This record gives sequence, structure tokens and C-alpha cells, in this order.
Amino acid sequence: MYYSEEDRYYKRYGVMNKMEKNMEKLIYLTTNPNKVNEANEFFGKKYGFNLEIVNPDFEILEIQAESCIDVAAFSAEYAANKLNLPVLKSDSGLYIDALGGLPGPYNHYFDKQIGVEKFLELFKNEKNRKARLEHCFAFCEPGKKAIVFSGGGTGTIAYEARGTRGRWHDKFYIPDGETKTLSELRDIDYEREATFWGDAKDQFANWYINNYLAKKQ
Repeated sequence: MYYSEEDRYYKRYGVMNKMEKNMEKLIYLTTNPNKVNEANEFFGKKYGFNLEIVNPDFEILEIQAESCIDVAAFSAEYAANKLNLPVLKSDSGLYIDALGGLPGPYNHYFDKQIGVEKFLELFKNEKNRKARLEHCFAFCEPGKKAIVFSGGGTGTIAYEARGTRGRWHDKFYIPDGETKTLSELRDIDYEREATFWGDAKDQFANWYINNYLAKKQ
């Protein structure tokens, strides 16, 4: 018997059967455990969304681009069409002035190839330590263009890694006006630390409630 990609999704994850399909569920695709915790805290607890976090059993393609906006949009469109379901996908980037904006949306590759300690060692003599965070959420329905919400903040690169939580750059990125890294701030006050990523999550949540869900009623 032939199973469509959508049928295989229902069979694998059991989130909805065909009769339940109209019971709206927000499907958030990620392989990152940190993003799982963040999504549960924010979309689940704060907004009460019927959230289904899924680690897809296929590779979500990512394009080479200069911004997280383009990467998130492409990935969301690809996944939505692959699953034939509306999906939410996120991406983040770190843009360092002295490196011409790198690593940008290629954070994962810098972490994998260089790592925190080696990166900071290579960067130790650089005086211009200004940097910018970008955080994007892209929502897409099958056959449509993704809608992207972007936020962020500015800060500096520390001389040493501090903290144990979060992504690699969380351990050395210090938001403007602070003396602690994102990782350290997260240990102290999760909600306050989240503000330094900008308001992309709130932008999406408000749009999702007032536009997408409102049309379903």
C-alpha cells in the first residue's frame, strides 16, 4: 500500500488522524533540544498553543544565504510541502562586525568545525568585538510562501566562555548593557534572557492568533 508523506507523518508521530485534522495543532520542526525547551516555555505555556514539536525523519534542506530570514523561509517552505502540513521553523544567526558579518546564519557549522574555545582563541586579539543576534521564525502552509518574523539585538563577544546552557554563541555573547553572557543570564532569569533575542516569537504568536487561527473559526 502506498503512503503519502502526510500519511507517513500521521503514522509515525500519531499527532492527528484524518478525522482530527481540523483540530488545529502548531507543528514546530527542530532537531535542537534547546529550541524544544524554549518552544514549550513560550508557545505552550505563555500562549497556550496546541504545540507539537517534531524531529523530522528527513533532512530539511537549507540554502546558502546572507541572512536567517532567507534560510528560515526556504526551510519552512520545503518542509511544509514535504509533509503537506503547515509548519513552523526557526533559525538564528550571529553577525560579528570584525568578521564581515560571519558566521551569520552558519552558526552551526562554525560550532561544529571550530567550537567555542578555538574560536575565542583565534579572536582573542581583536579589539572590535561588536556583534548582532538575529532570530527568525518562519510559518508556512503547503504550496504557499513562508511568512517570516525577525528580531534580534546587539552585543559584544566576551574574551572567555562563561555558562553551560544554550547554543555555542550563548556562552560568549554579552548583550549590550549586560556583563554576563546569554548562557549565564539564562541560568538566572530565563524570561529576561529571552528578551535579548528580540520579539520574533511574539510577532509570530500575535499573527498566528489574529490572522491564521481567526480565519479557522
